[in-house]
Amino acid sequence: MGVEPLIEKAKCVLFAALGGGGDVASAAMMALAARRLGLKSYVASVVWERLPIDPLPGPVRFSEIVNAKRVGGWTLMVTESSRAVRGGRVIAFQAANASKALGEPVWVLDVASGVIGVRKGLEELSAELGYDVVVGVDVGGDVLATGFEEELWSPLADFIGLAALKEFGGVLAVHSPGSDGELRQGYVLRRMALVAERGGYLGARGVTLKDVENLERILEHVESEASRATVLAAKGAYGLVEIRRGSRTVFVTPLNMITFFLSSEVVAQLNPLIAEIAGTASIEEARRRLNERGVYTELDLEEDAYELVKSGREVTGKALKELKRRRIADIRHRMSRS
Repeated sequence: MGVEPLIEKAKCVLFAALGGGGDVASAAMMALAARRLGLKSYVASVVWERLPIDPLPGPVRFSEIVNAKRVGGWTLMVTESSRAVRGGRVIAFQAANASKALGEPVWVLDVASGVIGVRKGLEELSAELGYDVVVGVDVGGDVLATGFEEELWSPLADFIGLAALKEFGGVLAVHSPGSDGELRQGYVLRRMALVAERGGYLGARGVTLKDVENLERILEHVESEASRATVLAAKGAYGLVEIRRGSRTVFVTPLNMITFFLSSEVVAQLNPLIAEIAGTASIEEARRRLNERGVYTELDLEEDAYELVKSGREVTGKALKELKRRRIADIRHRMSRS
């Protein structure tokens, strides 16, 4: 993998997409790459779909998933026939789509139960699958944020995943820096340099032509604009690409073909908010603690956007930007008064 500690010590690796539902595409690509190197590998993911796929706010709850096998109190095994039923709609979520692409089960972690839920899920899967190392996958690199960056849109799932990964002693994989249209590529690289300065750099790996081929096949089933930047870069794209209804842009470069492996503990040390959400038992509790520090989360955004949907207004990229701007101002005004 280009990461000596994994090669030397591990025979079985779990690649867990912790930042969002679409990150499972890149996690699956990495799992297939590990197998070509002789390692056994599995794929896991949280289930949180983007607004065009699921307009209801928040992650998919385990109680909303059908045609899945309960592994324990904190994990499910899903297949291509698994679905989420939310608000009367049947949703083919990305972990199930990845299962279809791979032709094998994918495991789901309970991000709705906060840091405790994800950590206990990793523990359950360790007992169930017998993996030696868990690699938490974040596409784009928002997991490296402090939480206070103006361009940040989705800190909640990333920070919950990082906190759980750090507690479990896992490795963090930041794939395709800047590809989700939030933190700019240069800023992500600067944050990685701070991690390296503290001894947290473990290695890096560029995608091969076989990886790109596999990722393209996976993306025929899995919806992920962030993971698609890798394919675009491999085909020579360079420059700005609009994503997320035009609310964000990605500057595609050859760096979108690289995965950086980092110490989750060092990354967590550089984030002032990880200690704030440690021990949270629900995503609402984690969101509240971030709000109290002045951080606007993707759960807040989805709740605000859903109000637009219910009123019959179109949820455009411009509308999302304005929602975010006003709500951040509201949160910080309440903080200043308190």
